[in-house]
Amino acid sequence: MKKINVAGMTSLIGGVCLYAYRELGNFMGKSGNLNTYNIQKSGNDHTTLFDMLHEENFDWIDSIPWEPIQDGANYVVNMPLWLLMVIVGSFLLIIGGIFIKK
Repeated sequence: MKKINVAGMTSLIGGVCLYAYRELGNFMGKSGNLNTYNIQKSGNDHTTLFDMLHEENFDWIDSIPWEPIQDGANYVVNMPLWLLMVIVGSFLLIIGGIFIKK
């Protein structure tokens, strides 16, 4: 297996494990009544890159002159980390599958 495929699988599995760990923690913190689980669940408890790193690391986003790219960069930085890992892992697996040599 190529290195890019290994990196893609690692990122994909890591993202799924991070999501499962977060959801298991949310489930264990709720009451035993499963009917109230989805009602009480909040979607803003996920870790993002902006939360993990210092705010000064993202000053370069404000200097991007084209606003749609600036909005896209802000969206990626504030995306849940598990989703970002799954997307990067899937992208690496697709790239590895396209450029495989037999």
